[in-house]
Amino acid sequence: MMKSISVIAIAVAGLFALPAQAQFAGNSGAPITIDADDSRLEGGLAIFTGQVDARQGDVRILTDKMTITGRQNGGSGIESAMGDIEKIVAVGNFYYITPTQEVRGEQGIYTQSDNNFTVTGDVILLQDDSVVTGDKLIYNLDTEEARVVSECQGRQCGQKKRVRVLIKSSGNAEEPAS
Repeated sequence: MMKSISVIAIAVAGLFALPAQAQFAGNSGAPITIDADDSRLEGGLAIFTGQVDARQGDVRILTDKMTITGRQNGGSGIESAMGDIEKIVAVGNFYYITPTQEVRGEQGIYTQSDNNFTVTGDVILLQDDSVVTGDKLIYNLDTEEARVVSECQGRQCGQKKRVRVLIKSSGNAEEPAS
């Protein structure tokens, strides 16, 4: 039992020592640290479950389950299994937290090919005092552009089904021009 835990720990440590790493913290080359209740390696997948807490630089992802997919590179050992990280899927109670914003949803998917995070399931984006809600958020880490969409469109959907934006005043009212 202890031997299999040690083998998994070494394999997972080797996974994140690879030269190309996911950059869910924008253009960060910082290492990724993941804490979870359980982890396992299955072929080209690293699977973490139970209060998963992944960090890269000052960015944090919290979720119930995280699966990391690597591109097969033809080498040997852990590098053959994982290669470059190409996709991260985080399912259940998903949070993406930076010093300036927080995104919540049911699922978050990071794809290395376009450097996008797509969050689905009752999405809430908090930034400063502003709040945006919708069904899906697509966030590009390179451009830092976000798009929130809703499955239902038009007034017939009501307020709860459409994208909703709440922008609070900064409290610095401008004086009228004289």
